[in-house]
Amino acid sequence: MDISFITVNYNSSDETLNLIKSIHQHTQNRAYEIIVVDNNSRPQELEKLHELKSDPSVTLVESPVNGGFAKGNMLGVEYAKGTHFFFLNNDTRLLNDASGILKAFLEANSKIALATAQLYHDEESPTSSYKKFPALANKLFGNSFVRFFTKDDFPSNKVRLHVPTKVGVVSGSCMFFNASVFNKIGGLDTNFFLYCEEEDISKRIWESGYEVYFVPEAKIIHYEGASTQKSYEIEREYYISHNILLDKHFSPFAAAIMKFLTLLKLLRRSFRGGNYFRLFRFVLRGAPVKESLRYQQQTKEVL
Repeated sequence: MDISFITVNYNSSDETLNLIKSIHQHTQNRAYEIIVVDNNSRPQELEKLHELKSDPSVTLVESPVNGGFAKGNMLGVEYAKGTHFFFLNNDTRLLNDASGILKAFLEANSKIALATAQLYHDEESPTSSYKKFPALANKLFGNSFVRFFTKDDFPSNKVRLHVPTKVGVVSGSCMFFNASVFNKIGGLDTNFFLYCEEEDISKRIWESGYEVYFVPEAKIIHYEGASTQKSYEIEREYYISHNILLDKHFSPFAAAIMKFLTLLKLLRRSFRGGNYFRLFRFVLRGAPVKESLRYQQQTKEVL
């Protein structure tokens, strides 16, 4: 098996079905499978996915609980047989043979273990596919100041790149892995329920001696937000994950400063209205993990 496409569905089955159509349309001349993990969607949403059972290339995995992004994808990995794993948000669509392009690129470069495609808002409008890993110096002095005084190998996500380029962090909506390296480093960290998984695994790829690349020839539309409805609870989840990321990858001193700077940013933004003041108060309390959406999920009854 060449490629295992893995996607997670949660109450957005129409998006998932459209993604699968685009995979079939743009993926030819190689052995591939599609693994769909349903994260305990509503019955009517899950029912839509049952039509996939007639597609021999698709494996539908029904999770009895919504374990979040990382856990859902890792459940999919348990069924994956490919030499490469292609994790895609279900609100993405292939515009070309992205999997073939990324597979050929990784196979030609044995040190590269993770790559992403050029993402688009629509067929004409490119959007960011990569970013930098958080750094204390950048938070304190700004990206431009740090870049002026230090050697910075990674481009800003504001730069439009036209050739394959090393990047710090790829978009979590589109991650193409060498499966053996992915498994070797332990895959996605399921301590993250939602957000920051891509920062964590990109960082671990670099630390394991492999490289992360952006490959603009591969093209994918990402309909951002189509699979996750924004709410205060969803916004709050980001700050829980952000704290987990900082505690995992920074010294206690550096993590404390970065959390304080985040708090100041939210305080400034609170004057704009919206949820910022509520988020400020939440982060001021330490963004407690016990209030994560992870602990508000109900388990499906098994009849």
